[in-house]
Amino acid sequence: MAGNYSADIQAILQKSRYLADAVRYGDEMLPRFETGVAAYAGWWGDEGGDDEFANAVGDQVRRETEQIVTTILPMTTAFMALVDAVAAEADHVQRPQIQALDDIGAHGSESENRR
Repeated sequence: MAGNYSADIQAILQKSRYLADAVRYGDEMLPRFETGVAAYAGWWGDEGGDDEFANAVGDQVRRETEQIVTTILPMTTAFMALVDAVAAEADHVQRPQIQALDDIGAHGSESENRR
């Protein structure tokens, strides 16, 4: 119908919870990655000696590890901002409904007092 507005607040909040779960998994991603990296630290050999492969690859491994870490953190922050935005959306959608119910209650009380 034209002029009608409706929203399912619970569905919006549920989606926010799904996003929050995704963020939690993202929060776990960095520690899991760091644990995995630690398990394989030095696999390329001993740097600083005659091991040319280790000398060539060590810096690259550290750079790539740092790039991954610096990528994961902003992604998690962005997802958290999205969760907050969806929760705020539910609040903005629900606020007019609550205000309308409060107004109806207030007007109902006024008309009962007039009787």
